[in-house]
Amino acid sequence: MQKPILLQKITLCLALFLNGPLFLFFPTASFADESASASRTDSQPQELPNIWKYIDYRFLKPQEEWDGRPGFLLFSGEQYSQVSRGLRLDIMSIVQGFRFFKTNTITARLYRANGEIVGPTAEGKKLLNQPVSTSWAAILPDGGFAPQVLTYFPWGTNTLEESWIEVSIPPDRYWLEVPYGFDRNPADSLPSSVKGGPPKFIPAMKSLTEHDHVERWENVHYGLGRTPDGCELSLIQSNPFDGRSKVELYSDHGARNLYSPHTDVRLMEADGTVFNGRCVNLHLDDNHLRRTDTFDISNRGADDWRCWGQIEIKVDDQAYRVIVPSSLYKYVHGRAFKPASTAFLSLLHVGMTLQEADRLSRNYVDNGIRNYPVSPTALHQYQYVFKPDAGQVMLQFDASDRLMNWK
Repeated sequence: MQKPILLQKITLCLALFLNGPLFLFFPTASFADESASASRTDSQPQELPNIWKYIDYRFLKPQEEWDGRPGFLLFSGEQYSQVSRGLRLDIMSIVQGFRFFKTNTITARLYRANGEIVGPTAEGKKLLNQPVSTSWAAILPDGGFAPQVLTYFPWGTNTLEESWIEVSIPPDRYWLEVPYGFDRNPADSLPSSVKGGPPKFIPAMKSLTEHDHVERWENVHYGLGRTPDGCELSLIQSNPFDGRSKVELYSDHGARNLYSPHTDVRLMEADGTVFNGRCVNLHLDDNHLRRTDTFDISNRGADDWRCWGQIEIKVDDQAYRVIVPSSLYKYVHGRAFKPASTAFLSLLHVGMTLQEADRLSRNYVDNGIRNYPVSPTALHQYQYVFKPDAGQVMLQFDASDRLMNWK
């Protein structure tokens, strides 16, 4: 069977989705060192919104073959002044094609850290199984385009809590990580700091099978308006371990260069502490219209507080600020830690040998214990118990001790 291939990447999708009016929100939250930090710049910084535009997940890299998994984007509705509609999820490049929707349905649920489980809004339910075709989607073996759908979830309580979205496209399930601070309505006033530490996996994810896929968030995008010379300015923020800021300058009226204008980035905590970004890369796209400057922000330390900070971007003498939750910059606050049993499950694959599975379990010293047989009648079934998580994993092998499935 011929493998599907990807057209022009999903950036074409983003270009069409994100061209819209800029909706600015001026937060009323104050910061301890606001006046002092402002005076240290050459010009008074523009006050910018804390409303983000979209969160992207795993994207294919250039020359990388599509593996058939869908793509995901989360939108706040900021660019279309539609924040009130709720948290928007786009599911793109559905490999099952349009035929899938004749006999099957996609389901989606949002799990909050407080234990609440919610479904899509009334509007979101109608849209979730109304596929559309787009010219930027993947091409299927029959020559058609892989469809996409969208849905909406109601905003959660105004707290700094993470959440997870479960998307079921039989036979597979996808678990989308939403960093803390992004389940709340971004138009609300900023909630207070709380002591919560890094984000966590939810209990529903303790038993992952070969059909479960954990989708980590990659970047959060903010639109910061235009620079004096007319360039569109964006902040693309990630936090795999340490914070990383990408400053994007785009111009459709002339080529960019790497030397002018000069950019700088710094992080300002709510207590006035300042961390200067270190530039690690300057990049121009093939058309020389889009320039991306990358800065690392090291903010390490045993800090369990979830709070708000400001990222300041300087373009020559003009300063721009955006307010962001600490999930976007605090060390290891960006992604949830996997419980030992979940981490073990995520590394299994069909066809691996019993010996390989045993060897893998030893990565969790004194945690992975194989008990066999599970019962006198359960041939080639083995149970692994992970004491710290109270997690149990059941592995089923075939007669030649090759892994068939697990739960």
